[in-house]
Amino acid sequence: MSGSTVSVSRIVPCTSSAEALWPLLADTDRLNRAAGLSRIEVEPLDGAGAARFLVSTRLGGFRVRYEERPAEFVERERFKFVRVLRGGPVRSIEMQIELGARSGGGTDVTLSLQIVPRWPMMGTVARLNATRTLRALAREVRRIDVALGIGNALALAPAAASAEGGAFDRAAQSLRRSIPHQQLALAEKLIEHVRGGPDPAVARIRPFELADAWNAPRREVLAVCLRAVIAGLLELSWDLVCPSCRTAAERTPSLMGLPAEGGHCQLCDINFGLDLDRAVEATFRPPRPVREIEDATYCIGGPARTPHVIAQSVLPARSIAVLPVPARIGRMRLFVRGGATAAVDVRGDGPRLARAEAGERVSPAAVVVGPGGGIEVRSVSGDDTHVKLERVDWIDRAATAAMVSLLPEFRRLFSGEVLAPGVALRVGRTALLFSDLSASTALYGRAGDAPAFRLVRDSFEVLRAAVEEHGGTVVKTIGDAVMAAFPSEEAAVRAAVAMLRGFPAFIQRYRYADGVDLKLGVHAGPCFAVTANGVLDYFGQTVNVAARLQAQAEAGDLVLPEELAEAVTASGSLDGTFVTERFTATLKGIDKPLRLVRARARTPGAAGGRREAVA
Repeated sequence: MSGSTVSVSRIVPCTSSAEALWPLLADTDRLNRAAGLSRIEVEPLDGAGAARFLVSTRLGGFRVRYEERPAEFVERERFKFVRVLRGGPVRSIEMQIELGARSGGGTDVTLSLQIVPRWPMMGTVARLNATRTLRALAREVRRIDVALGIGNALALAPAAASAEGGAFDRAAQSLRRSIPHQQLALAEKLIEHVRGGPDPAVARIRPFELADAWNAPRREVLAVCLRAVIAGLLELSWDLVCPSCRTAAERTPSLMGLPAEGGHCQLCDINFGLDLDRAVEATFRPPRPVREIEDATYCIGGPARTPHVIAQSVLPARSIAVLPVPARIGRMRLFVRGGATAAVDVRGDGPRLARAEAGERVSPAAVVVGPGGGIEVRSVSGDDTHVKLERVDWIDRAATAAMVSLLPEFRRLFSGEVLAPGVALRVGRTALLFSDLSASTALYGRAGDAPAFRLVRDSFEVLRAAVEEHGGTVVKTIGDAVMAAFPSEEAAVRAAVAMLRGFPAFIQRYRYADGVDLKLGVHAGPCFAVTANGVLDYFGQTVNVAARLQAQAEAGDLVLPEELAEAVTASGSLDGTFVTERFTATLKGIDKPLRLVRARARTPGAAGGRREAVA
């Protein structure tokens, strides 16, 4: 026979807004750690039911195991955990935190605990433990409010032993000696972060999060972290990230260790492929000689782990859950555990309440709802599950493998970081540039091998500088040609224009270089990353098209698809060029003819043709 439910609550008045409090209260791992709760051990839990993990910990002096169900929450309003215990003095625990507006400003934070004892005599002990837990949480909520009020969020960090001693000092000095002068200030920030940052923040360093916190360029902070690995201050790992909840499902110390079959997310119950621009993220942490880090976990389900999720609810079998919709228009996504999804369009003419059914699929596949309304989700499944409403335009802070591999520092410092033989990983979109030199065969015959080779070698440095200045990286050189990759087509086109504008001055240094000029092609699209000749390379139809566009170029030309040219013209990437021709070409291996644009840089003495201004 169970005891009566023990209910304890506490209201903490705060001067801070719910918007400011939410990200800190929703970080339940940090909150539980700071409140002095016990660490947890986690193992996956399969089978029917909402719970996805089995957790072991200590509660009130007792060793317990409980089923961890997904948190139920509405962003900036409330979140709730329900834990069903397997054995021990308690049957279940429900913890809830609600944020409500106070009259006159500020927020009332209501902390609630409901405990169902397994035996009646445990009621008094349960109430005592619940009161003690809420007192500790309330103390931490007040501390958060004070820290926000004085603008000192760092005061919220759990205390951590600073990194000191020989290994740390040697690594820090090595980084200072090796870092370019313009990155020294960021290097010092990183050294201090490793020295005294809280264990959770240092155990998994995400360089783009640091960059945003420091108001610094993301690529610069990433480059400093990579140099810190060479210096011995950090070590690099690759996390397999679920494309839905965007949390790390697995971790490997090398790209070669990535599983060819992809990953699995226990929470979302989905398998996913290894897209380098979505599912593989670079993270960092100091090695053990540099700093000892407590790797303990205190909670795995807080809303802060999934900041792109607006609302989440457990959905019992054949039941109904209603997810509130933000009071602004936009596109979102409804996701049901197992991978069923529906597009959500929040627009002014949408109904106040939209309805959907969730089973193996979500029906309808596209939902329209009004701002501030709700989506009623009806389960037609026989299993308990969970459903969530998530943003699709969320700003991701992941330094994906696709981004990292485009950083020149990574190519230079981590040449050994390659994929396992035979593994090809998809990259959703990459911009590629191919270059070649016109009249190079005649150059060797006229000038001789050594002078011709010197010119080609020097041209590589000129082109490499333009590539890196515009955020790209040289993938490889082939004879007198270069293949470069960029994170965007705008960057690739800007680099191409810079090459065309700068090449005439370069080639004038060589009196034997008559007729030598650049021929460039740019294309963007999906491709695959592979290891070829010991380096990360790309292959696929996008690569083939980019190379064949370059083959269509004449001396001093940039050739690119007409559609791409029109898109980058709007962004100003083709400023300083003029179009000499719009034409249709059939490229080898391409089924349909392509509409292409031939452009030249506006430089004194540039060859004419029909001039059509681009900008």
